[in-house]
Amino acid sequence: MLTIAEPVIFALLDDEIEERYLTVKHVDSASIVTIIELLSPSNKIRGSRGRKSFMSKRHEVLESEVNWVEIDLLRDGARSVGDPPLKPSDYRVIVSRGTDRFNARCWPIGIRQKLPVIGIPLRGKDPEVLLDLGAVLGRVYERAAFQRTIDYRKTPIPPLKGADEVWAKQLISKS
Repeated sequence: MLTIAEPVIFALLDDEIEERYLTVKHVDSASIVTIIELLSPSNKIRGSRGRKSFMSKRHEVLESEVNWVEIDLLRDGARSVGDPPLKPSDYRVIVSRGTDRFNARCWPIGIRQKLPVIGIPLRGKDPEVLLDLGAVLGRVYERAAFQRTIDYRKTPIPPLKGADEVWAKQLISKS
């Protein structure tokens, strides 16, 4: 009598990529007005499925009239915009109105700078909604209790260099 030998069990397919983002919709029509994307590490690894998925979604939105807001608060990894070259920065925020792709706005942000207040575009002549990125990040930091889980004495990845490294060490020594 034949029996099936005991196999090794494994996942042949990768886990599904689930990227979270925020959509602003028009109340009456439920149509998407603006997409706000907070980049994750998987969005920034060249050649990864996460990056391909992110860039595909970004391209699809930029081909439409939906407004695009991209918030990159990660110092490591590939930037989403390489051409034209933008001012080097630790972080950056990009806002592109669906009706004016040739005048996208970029906020290059250094690690020592306060996060800016940006305008979130809505439909047509509707006024932008102000988003205080520093206040939002502060609230998330408190609610997630990151002060209990992050060891700021460890070298960050990627490591800080030069004046930024000195600044960070002085900041940590004061706390």
